[in-house]
Amino acid sequence: MREGDILNTSIKKIGNSKGVIIPASILKVLGINENDSLDLKIENRQIILSKIEVYEPMILEELFVEYKGNYDVDLVFPDDIGEEKW
Repeated sequence: MREGDILNTSIKKIGNSKGVIIPASILKVLGINENDSLDLKIENRQIILSKIEVYEPMILEELFVEYKGNYDVDLVFPDDIGEEKW
């Protein structure tokens, strides 16, 4: 599946609710995995589903993984952090 492709589906009974099965090929293209959270929005009589992006903080080494310059891994900060004077 590519952006702009059309796929027909139908509403299915799921327990006491109704739902739409999203094919694995679409989920893969969108990078959506099982248990990911989605926003559901109604706009111009259309249903819009969007993956909720989760902020995942990284450690310093992950932030610099593609950095080609030099950086000091053993950078030492002074003990008075948090006592800055503005």
